[in-house]
Amino acid sequence: MEPYDWAALLRSRLDDTGKRAPLDGLKRGGYKLVYTDTPSELQKNTEAQRGRLDLRHSIGLVIDEKDRKGTLNEVTWNGVAFHAGLTEGMQILAINGIAYDGDVLTDAIRAAKGGSTPLELIVKNGDRYLVAHVDYHGGLRYPHLERDTTVPARLDDIFTAK
Repeated sequence: MEPYDWAALLRSRLDDTGKRAPLDGLKRGGYKLVYTDTPSELQKNTEAQRGRLDLRHSIGLVIDEKDRKGTLNEVTWNGVAFHAGLTEGMQILAINGIAYDGDVLTDAIRAAKGGSTPLELIVKNGDRYLVAHVDYHGGLRYPHLERDTTVPARLDDIFTAK
């Protein structure tokens, strides 16, 4: 019999609901997750194909851009927008007093970086209107994998065509 407590290991893997993503496999594979203020080509293409603006990693929203009405498709649970009272199906009408446009929203998020004034969103929910104050100052954030040269590139080996 092995000296290791396999039952405890498996229980921790199945039952743990930690706050962070399990990134150890990426780390051991020679990569790390980083965030930049520029979307990757994949992100840009995916947003264009789906007609969405993905701000999940900054203010916690995915917005339908197909009709240019600013309808919220997703609101990240416990995220900044969630705490501001935003929910799926709401429509953003204005950002800081300016009519909704995806570029206006991303510019406002970029401009709020490091500041203290929350973003002011005027939103419509059915036949009701409200002003939501989104207190976020981290700028735009898009995930990227970055090579960690201190660890062998095991993921590259795995994904190399055979």
